[in-house]
Amino acid sequence: MKRFVEVEQWLKTHGIRLTDQRRLVVRRAVAYLHFTAEELVKDVQEFDPSVARGTVYRTLAMLQQAGMVEKHDFRYGPPNYEVTFAKAHHDHLMCLHCGEIIEFQEPRWERLQDEVATRYKYQLLTHTHKLYGLCAACQGAGDKRLAKPPHLHVEEMVA
Repeated sequence: MKRFVEVEQWLKTHGIRLTDQRRLVVRRAVAYLHFTAEELVKDVQEFDPSVARGTVYRTLAMLQQAGMVEKHDFRYGPPNYEVTFAKAHHDHLMCLHCGEIIEFQEPRWERLQDEVATRYKYQLLTHTHKLYGLCAACQGAGDKRLAKPPHLHVEEMVA
């Protein structure tokens, strides 16, 4: 609840108006670590069936544009969203079998990437590290764990 209040206050101070439906979308979004747009649609509509799918998607886009939400394409499956307001930079591990996402920080990588950027005279603006594998539980699942290759999300396909 505290996080929602902070997000709501930040949006108001930046001139972003929250209707009751947008407020519900934001309130439900901050309850998750990572979520798909369709998971959020389903969740919001359980609270208020009158909220249209388009309202959820437009609110997500508005939050993304405001820098409150990041859209992550984890390559496999639909994009995930994450409310990143007042959240420290972190990277992600993703299990290709069950879809578990673990957030982590690694200061050695941060220093190394800064060194690489300096070496090549780059001004580093942003970055992301996404590591794919199998979580401990799925490693113990035996031969069933990856019966077929994971579905590569279509947004990653470039002609």
